[in-house]
Amino acid sequence: MQTRMYRSFQGLLLLGLCIFFAFKAANGQLTWYINSRFIPLTIFGIIFLAVLAQVVFTEIKRSRQHELEAGHDHDHDHAPAPVNLWFMLVPLLIGVLIPARPLTSSAFSTKGLNTNTPLVSADSSVQVFETDSEKRNILDWVKLFNLEENTSQFVGQKASVIGFVYFDESLGEDQFFVSRFVVSCCAADAFALAIPVEWHGTSDLKQDSWVLVKGTIESITLNDKVAPLIVADSVIDAPIPSQPYLFP
Repeated sequence: MQTRMYRSFQGLLLLGLCIFFAFKAANGQLTWYINSRFIPLTIFGIIFLAVLAQVVFTEIKRSRQHELEAGHDHDHDHAPAPVNLWFMLVPLLIGVLIPARPLTSSAFSTKGLNTNTPLVSADSSVQVFETDSEKRNILDWVKLFNLEENTSQFVGQKASVIGFVYFDESLGEDQFFVSRFVVSCCAADAFALAIPVEWHGTSDLKQDSWVLVKGTIESITLNDKVAPLIVADSVIDAPIPSQPYLFP
């Protein structure tokens, strides 16, 4: 009986994990945890969990049927220690009970804030360079200013980016950062990229609110490096994107 209870717990746990990850995949929240390129592998994992759960429940059913045919309703095996199952249950409970949400500026204390990124290459710069200026995101602009020596060629170009608001003491009174987190593998390695924005209505903005910034690109020196600055024509409230992170 103890062994069957252990296997039942094991099967339910596998099924719970399967349903949890399937739900996250269905509502698009998987990419709040991992890079989108790992989605196919995660889908395979969901299917594998479903198969394992089915195998466990089939085994339990056969064991029960065998006991009924044998005329007794107990087993003599000692059940394995359930400690390992509790370790698997804890993250599942955390995922279910704590609402999922994208990283915010509260993570800056541990992850920091960057106005330049090491995750760039010459090949990626060429593609971004050919992209229409108003279709470039925060990561695209930072890439260009990191790789191109002649950043003056970008001054005067139109920009349109979405990100969340972050206020920093290093900026002027009418300036703020528009920020996005960049995820290389998973949320654990995420780091924040930001572009300073100059806007006369900065005092009306709220920390971590998502905005659409439209304006003209200028250059500014931050931490001894040239970085893009958006002189905003408009800053309007925007909903959180279905994909809040950027991927290099």
